[in-house]
Amino acid sequence: MRQKRSDMLDLQQLHYFVAVAETQSIARASERLHISQSPLSRQVIALEERLGLALFARSGKRLKLTQAGQRFLEECRLLLSASARLESRVREEAAGRAGSVAIGHVESALHAGVLRKALRALRRQSPATEVQLQAARSAAQFEALRDGRIDIGFTHRAPPASDDALASRRVAREPYLLALPADHALATGRRAGAKALDGAPFVFLPRQATPEGRAQMLEASRRAGFTPAIRHEAAEPSTVLELVACGLGLAIVQSGLKRLAPSGVAWAELPRGFALELEVHAVTRRVPGALAERLLASLPAV
Repeated sequence: MRQKRSDMLDLQQLHYFVAVAETQSIARASERLHISQSPLSRQVIALEERLGLALFARSGKRLKLTQAGQRFLEECRLLLSASARLESRVREEAAGRAGSVAIGHVESALHAGVLRKALRALRRQSPATEVQLQAARSAAQFEALRDGRIDIGFTHRAPPASDDALASRRVAREPYLLALPADHALATGRRAGAKALDGAPFVFLPRQATPEGRAQMLEASRRAGFTPAIRHEAAEPSTVLELVACGLGLAIVQSGLKRLAPSGVAWAELPRGFALELEVHAVTRRVPGALAERLLASLPAV
């Protein structure tokens, strides 16, 4: 047969071919497909011409697959099945019920519970969704959102008001607490005074880890009337608390870390003039994808 040039196979022709192959009859296949016999027969012949292969051995009205036709049938079934799955997946993704979502986050978003709440809601509503988590600073998340590398970010601050590409919502806020060794003189359960904290040894996260957050915390301390003497640094909040438990200093930490504290850590409220709160903002592109929108829906603004 003369081979016909074509860019790609027609899925509808493959569907017709499978029906004819399975019934071994144009008449029965036409009944299954609810089309007339003549156009169905023409489609099968056109497919054979396109491939340059005889898919059927014809004997009167009976059709029998050739060896090449049998192999082609097996491949067609796989292809049509994959096509159906792809179509279903695309529809699910468009409806926000499946697909993948890339989420950026600062570590404090984990401890504040906001990310846990959003992911649990997503798992209930879209259990087939693949989740990719990426820890990053706020500024890096803004850039990743603009570049399309993440779909939603949980940051310490909102993006600049001049950034028309991004939209945000504050989804969590919580106070900072004073963590101190359990045998410390200030471990009385009462609010700590600024005078007692001025010059006291503190454990902080490294400046390079959270330069902006550290500067804000020191400024809030100064405004409240005390200056922490930073004696030790630790890369992780959990390590900060371990050093506090060892008696190496005090620490200012988000209240969400209280549940992770080791034994030997006591808690007190910071002086009344300490006005800083931890904030978490959910940031998306101006027009978010379906899954990012679904995550946002589970997190009311605060």
